[in-house]
Amino acid sequence: MESLARLRAVIPLMLGVWTATSSGAEEALLPPPPVISPAPSAGIPNLNGIWDSEPIRTEDQIRALLGGNLPPFTPYGLERYRNHDPAADPTGLCQPGGPGRAFHTPFPFQIVQTDGLVTFLFEAYHDYHRVFVDGRTRPEFLETRWWGYSVGRYEGNKLIFETTGLDPRSWLFTAGLEHSGELKLTHVFEKTGPDTLVVTETFDDPMFFTKPWSISYGLRREAFDLLEHICMDNNRELLEGLYVPKSSSSQ
Repeated sequence: MESLARLRAVIPLMLGVWTATSSGAEEALLPPPPVISPAPSAGIPNLNGIWDSEPIRTEDQIRALLGGNLPPFTPYGLERYRNHDPAADPTGLCQPGGPGRAFHTPFPFQIVQTDGLVTFLFEAYHDYHRVFVDGRTRPEFLETRWWGYSVGRYEGNKLIFETTGLDPRSWLFTAGLEHSGELKLTHVFEKTGPDTLVVTETFDDPMFFTKPWSISYGLRREAFDLLEHICMDNNRELLEGLYVPKSSSSQ
């Protein structure tokens, strides 16, 4: 323990947000990340590690989570869903998946907890998402983002966070569920065992849905590391017909 203390004393603290050549004018509009230190502290569930789930991609899988029903679409939302173009899937163009679908893809992700901040590192597209749990509120002025802006809190064995400011170009599921810029997306990560979580996602978007609706699914902590998954810049496999879904491929 004494040698560890000496080591900490000589290691420079490099945590935080850094920039090389920027005026910082745009960044100054947002509150800075919290001063971070090792976590979790007492009373906070330990969610650190690599997590994986069974993917939720098709309409049948969504129906199975909703008692055989579709989400409660508005007429406009149902029209958009029934007429969506699978070739317009943003991830087929190497655009971010966003938090509406990131946690139930075929790819694992890592949770990193620090004081006041939870960071999700995704194998898919080598992407990341931050959730601030330092007591802040959503900034009054915030541009839309692929990943939105997330603030949350811990309640017992749960991490609860709300994401707003989501770019309407993202999809909620691979099946083609879209949303507006008014979407409020709530996640609850509940620790149910040493290496298990139940995630509940609630979608609240009056333009696309008549009422908020939720799905729940399980996660398991894995004993492996993330791989590097890079999407080629300007990937056009969907637009040019190079990708054929298994359901329509020849047997």
